[in-house]
Amino acid sequence: MTNTTQAQQPEDLDDEIDLIDLAITLGEEKKTIAQIAGAFTAIGIVASLVMTPIYTAQTVIIPPQNQQGGGAAAALAGLGALAGLGGAIGGKTPDEMYLAYMQSESVQNSVIKSLDLQERYDKETVFETREQLKKNVKLAADKKSGLITLEAEGNDPEFAAKLANQYVDEFRGVIDRLAVTDAQQRRLFFEQQIKKVQQVLAAAEVAFREASEKSGMQVTAVLAETGVKTSAEMRGQIAAKEVQLQAMSRFATAQNPEVQRTASELAALRAQLNKYERGSGHSDASPLQKEAVNAYRDVKVQEAVLEVLIKQYEMARVEEAKEGALVQQIDVAMPPEKRSKPKRMLIVVLSALSGLFTGVLVALIRSAMRRNASEPEKAQQLKKLKNVWTWRTPKN
Repeated sequence: MTNTTQAQQPEDLDDEIDLIDLAITLGEEKKTIAQIAGAFTAIGIVASLVMTPIYTAQTVIIPPQNQQGGGAAAALAGLGALAGLGGAIGGKTPDEMYLAYMQSESVQNSVIKSLDLQERYDKETVFETREQLKKNVKLAADKKSGLITLEAEGNDPEFAAKLANQYVDEFRGVIDRLAVTDAQQRRLFFEQQIKKVQQVLAAAEVAFREASEKSGMQVTAVLAETGVKTSAEMRGQIAAKEVQLQAMSRFATAQNPEVQRTASELAALRAQLNKYERGSGHSDASPLQKEAVNAYRDVKVQEAVLEVLIKQYEMARVEEAKEGALVQQIDVAMPPEKRSKPKRMLIVVLSALSGLFTGVLVALIRSAMRRNASEPEKAQQLKKLKNVWTWRTPKN
């Protein structure tokens, strides 16, 4: 036990001596350490003062909420045709989708054009301007609250606030062009269908006028006798159901109860029409008269479909209006009162620490070189080290 203790004492003594030597070395080089640390600190102070101040403006927005209200479903249920469409459209879009919208080239290009950023950032191409804009605008979504925070940086506080607010305005403009909520999707779908049916209806009216002129008869009188008007109305209902089923298939699977119910109603209407037309067929009309009657029936079918689509379109517009503004700003960006960059105190502290570390390193190297220079063998090695690292060509 005693031997072990005695064996450890020299090692502890050596460690103590090494620490003392280190303290002595640093004391001998304290002037060098102080000069290097002071130089680094001075450079840090000058750099922090010379750096362009950066200001950060912040705004918080509420992204569009994609959800289907119970009132909308009840209203759609009372319309009959296309009633199942409201319940078929569902699902909530994640926040990542809106972040992707805000980071899209469409939004960025609009911001660049509105604020003339290509000239402000002094970039040659729009691509370079977009890259700079990405660096100056930071986006983040809060998973719990669903809010999106936007931070815009600029060397002028007024411009930083303007950039943040303009970015939100351009994002709002892109969202207004897209169908992201349920009501918007329905409104866009019915708007497209209305345009198609209007084109078909215009062509059907032209065909009806031409067929009436060829037949030389009053088609209304023939309708009263043949009952084609009832057939036309039934065909209009069938066409409306087909449009309904087509719309629902875009947002629901074949196993959806609303889809199955609508398909059953469509099959029943088709069977009823087939039975009605077989029982009310008339073969005493001429071919021209039949052509005129069929043309009139096509017009009535398209009118019935158009009427249903217009009702659904108006309903979607009402629901869209109830949603209010799609993109709402909780906090409008205001010009910041204090700069966010550079953090001068942090720069000075880091510069001082770097200078202190460098000074200690230089002090240790100088001390080691002095010790080695006092020993002939080490001095010879230092001379050789200096020669091999000298770029001048040795003289012969």
